[in-house]
Parts: sequence; C-alpha cells; structure tokens
Amino acid sequence: MSDILLELKDLKVSVRKDKSYLPIVKGVDIAVPKGEIVGLVGESGCGKSMSAKSIMGLLPSSARVEGSIFWHGKDETTDLTGLKEKELRKMCGPEISMIFQEPMTSLNPMMRIGDQVAEVLLVHKLVKNRNEAREKVICLLSEVGISEPELRYRSYPHEFSGGMRQRVMIAMAMICEPKLLIADEPTTALDVTIEAQILKLIRQMCTSHNMSAIIITHNMRVVSQLCDSVYVMYMGRIMERSSVRELFENPLHPYTKGLLSSIPKIGDNPEYLSTIPGNIPEAGKEAVGCEFCLRCSDDERKCFFERPGETKISEDHFVSCFCVEREGRIS
Repeated sequence: MSDILLELKDLKVSVRKDKSYLPIVKGVDIAVPKGEIVGLVGESGCGKSMSAKSIMGLLPSSARVEGSIFWHGKDETTDLTGLKEKELRKMCGPEISMIFQEPMTSLNPMMRIGDQVAEVLLVHKLVKNRNEAREKVICLLSEVGISEPELRYRSYPHEFSGGMRQRVMIAMAMICEPKLLIADEPTTALDVTIEAQILKLIRQMCTSHNMSAIIITHNMRVVSQLCDSVYVMYMGRIMERSSVRELFENPLHPYTKGLLSSIPKIGDNPEYLSTIPGNIPEAGKEAVGCEFCLRCSDDERKCFFERPGETKISEDHFVSCFCVEREGRIS
C-alpha cells in the first residue's frame, strides 16, 4: 500500500483571457504522504491557491486544468481530474476538506454557527437526523476549543472573534473526518498569539485524527511551526522542496534564501528589514529561462535563456537552480 495519499503530477492550470489562456500553474509535482503536513509557500499570485482549488474542483469555468491529481484511496487510485462534478462533490467533505482564507466571508452571516456546521453532515447524509447532527457538532466545537459549545451553537458569525470564527471553520472542515485537510492561509488577519493557537490546533487535529494536510501560506514562520515538508513556489513552478528542518538549515535556491531572510528577528532595525529586490512579474507571463532570474542576485547568465531542471541534493531535498549545479552540490 502506498504511503502517499495525494499526488499532483505535472499539474498545469491556465485561465482564459480574451481568446487565449494564461498559464498560472506550470507543471507542478507535489506529493502528500499519509499523516504528514505539507507546506506550499510563496508570494501572492504564484499559483498556490489555484493548485489547491484544482484538487477540490473549485476553479471557475474559465480555468483549464491539465496533468493528473491522483488520490490513493483505500482500495484504488483515482485521477480526480477525470471525475465528473457530482462524483467529485461526494469526495469533498468525507475525503478532502478545505479551510478558506477569510472565515468571515466563508461563513453565512444569516445562519447560526451550529446549523452551518451541521449542514455539512446532513448534505453528505452522515447522520440520521438533525438531533444527531447537533450532538456531533457540539462535541466537535468543544474539541476545537470553543467554550460553552451548547450556547455557541446558536450564535451568529458576527458574535465570534476572528480566532473563534477560524476555529468554527476548522470544525466545519473536520466534521466529516476527512483524510486530507487543505488550509488556505489559515492565520490571515490573526494576531501572533491567536495564530499560534490556531496552528497548534491544526497540528493536534491532524495528529488525533490521523489526517494529512496541505498548508497554503506566504509565511515561512507558519511553515516552521506546523509543516513536516515544504514546497517553495514562484510564478507557478516549484523552486525547491525539502523537509522543513533541511530547508531552514540549508536553503539553496536564491528565492528560498530571500524568503527566509525576510523573516523579522528580535533586535532587527525595522528601517533595514531584508527584502527580495524587484516585484513578482505579471501573472500568466511565460519566461524563457528561470522565472526568478530578473530578481536573482546571482550572475549566472544561463538563467535568462534556459530553464533549470531539478537537482537532487539529498533523498528529500531538491532544487531547480543553475547556481547550485555550478557549485557542484549534486547528490
């Protein structure tokens, strides 16, 4: 039996603009092992969320998906890109669930919190009636750290703080006990203390329910606290992939180094915080060579005319960069 739960193979996502398609995700390979938390990190607009939404079949009709998304179930392997919408919807909840970026806009302001979470169970027919659904929801609200769950069941979203709404979103994603959780920027707009609580909660839920997760983020601190492995994405391509420990101890791609050096440290002068020079190019722009070459501090001219392949550094560390090849750091 495979130790991999989900595999993205040469995934390409493009969106229609006028009479042509603009490439957003450009041949991404990602593997999510069973029971592990995988981070997908990069700047806004690099294709992280598009990759995640393609798994759930949540892309707009103007988007085109190519490649394969293999789901390794208990008895068989399924390519999710070949499923009809109705078949994919049956998997969303019991098999794969997602926490969206902004909990206030993801929750219906006109519905009570408990009813929104219970609705997931009722839609998938995982309970016999509303009373059974209510019991399960109250139990899960307590598990995600919401006090007085019986009372809070009848509350509306505006009565909850940002951190509490995010806990509700986690409960909603967990209510069907999925095998894979996808969290898109799960700590956006939360202060540092609440962020730490939410990250700890996600880790606890993954451990207690033997669940895998994909964490979409631009924050390397989130990756360091939560993830087991990480994929660094830039302009729709994976620049570097590794275990989290290896990446933080031995970052190799110039973009990865830039992301890590941009993390503020105690004692840093706020007037001289490290930044990555330049701006991310316009979404959909196809580069001839390496997508990062215009912002790279290295003087490897080859990068402008040729795209680097993936270099193996160790069993779990790979990087796409001619600079690494030039330095002879190939396994």
